[in-house]
Amino acid sequence: MERLYFDANASAPPLPEAAAAAARAASELWANPTSTHREGQRARLELEEARRAVAAGLGVPAAQIVFCASATEALHLLIRGLRDALGAQPAAVFPGEHSACLNPFADWEDVRWLPCDVAGCATVVQMAANNETGLRYAMPACPGAVRIMDAAQAWGKVPLDLEACDAAVLSAHKMGGLRGAAVLWMRPGLPWKAVMEGPQERRRRGGTEDVPAILALAEAARAVPARVEANAALAPLRDALEAEVLAWSPDYEAIGRGRARLPNTSALLLRGHAGEAVQIALDLAGFAVSTGSACHSGAVKPSHAVTSLGYTEAEARSVIRVSLLPGATAAQVEALAAALRRILRR
Repeated sequence: MERLYFDANASAPPLPEAAAAAARAASELWANPTSTHREGQRARLELEEARRAVAAGLGVPAAQIVFCASATEALHLLIRGLRDALGAQPAAVFPGEHSACLNPFADWEDVRWLPCDVAGCATVVQMAANNETGLRYAMPACPGAVRIMDAAQAWGKVPLDLEACDAAVLSAHKMGGLRGAAVLWMRPGLPWKAVMEGPQERRRRGGTEDVPAILALAEAARAVPARVEANAALAPLRDALEAEVLAWSPDYEAIGRGRARLPNTSALLLRGHAGEAVQIALDLAGFAVSTGSACHSGAVKPSHAVTSLGYTEAEARSVIRVSLLPGATAAQVEALAAALRRILRR
């Protein structure tokens, strides 16, 4: 049975050039890049070239780029490092943030939920785009605060403006790289202390770098302009899918329809149906979709990203997420719509 993949926001397949770079590095650049011998320094040279490629794509100096193992790690290092440097000061956070961002704030005494008055806040965190709904957000005006952009889902899908923030986190495997590499960018002079010490990454993140994953990340970063363009072309397919589904019942809704969203993402709220049951039925029919964040798969609680928008827990449990890959076709989307209609009728 031919399968069709509509879960790009959970993880996208690596670009061929990214996979090739990782394979070459795994076989040729296996030496520790911190070592001072020739083999280690060969790995170091290519690691630093990758850093320059990522920095060039973002329009920032290479020295400001920190390679991490995941966006989750980068967010924890960034937020906990700010807490250690600033002390227990107020923070403003978007309530629909990914749990990777919310968890480091669990022990902060004063956390305020955006949109709110950010006066007096030392840290303000706003995701560029929500992984579950696709909704896009702008950084609020917050003079004097450290502005953090969670761009893990937005990188490679829409243009990014790092001028609007002081630090950003970006993920590789959502946009053609591999799992095992992510980017933490920080402006110089940020009040921050390293919480995972070591000689690597200019003492900002300890642990031997994953050279194959980082070289794959660099190849994906070089392809970002073309990938953003390819993602923009998906908006008409997304809109056509939503128009068809919404015509089936007045109880169905596309969350955020008409608002600024990622062009590839549709969160379909199917009142009267269990999203998990619909997702499983689609999987059996050969279509990979999700019920929200992959990090919450199997979770008993409904999606906080959906309930934070004012929907009930029952409504949140009825959502499925369709996230298209660049290159998706109208025929593929029509096949998904046909299968979904059969399942909902059944």
